[in-house]
Amino acid sequence: MDRPIGTDDSIAARTALDAAEDGERRILAAVTYGQAAPYLVLWGLVWLGGYTGTYLAPRSSGSIWIAATVAGWLATGALVLIQTRGGRGAALVLRMRYAASAIVLTGYASLWAFLLGAPHPNAQGVYAGTVTGFAYLVAGLWRGRLLAGLGLAVTALFLIGLTLAPPVFQLYAGCVGGGGLIAAGLLLALRDPT
Repeated sequence: MDRPIGTDDSIAARTALDAAEDGERRILAAVTYGQAAPYLVLWGLVWLGGYTGTYLAPRSSGSIWIAATVAGWLATGALVLIQTRGGRGAALVLRMRYAASAIVLTGYASLWAFLLGAPHPNAQGVYAGTVTGFAYLVAGLWRGRLLAGLGLAVTALFLIGLTLAPPVFQLYAGCVGGGGLIAAGLLLALRDPT
């Protein structure tokens, strides 16, 4: 005997499917946030150090940022190796794609910063901060509202930086950019996506 659609069996099946999809989403969010946290803290420290060094020795800012960036990428490589140790198959490939995406984004951001050459003294720093905000916003569209909100906040805070005097901006950007990255990393590490 056929029963019409919408009976108890179809409702139960739909409920079970919804629960499975929700569980999958929560597991993916937990894994993504947990793996992203150390990178955010690391790069927060790089930004904090780079901007603070630029504030203390403005004439050496180029050398300071080259050293900070190289140290950051070396530490990032070490984190990738630690996280992928023992990894196999699709999980390893996925992690390597994330790492490669970060390297490509950094390369393009560096190129654009060099090409822009805006006359405003804070333009380069504001550009770097808004690129970061953009990256969080795009990630948030795929991974969750926390990252999207963080992206909008970082973008807005860096745009405010255009109103600051250049020496003050260096400390402001270090605190907003570096502190924001550190806070995001800690939030993601502690966040319960359930």
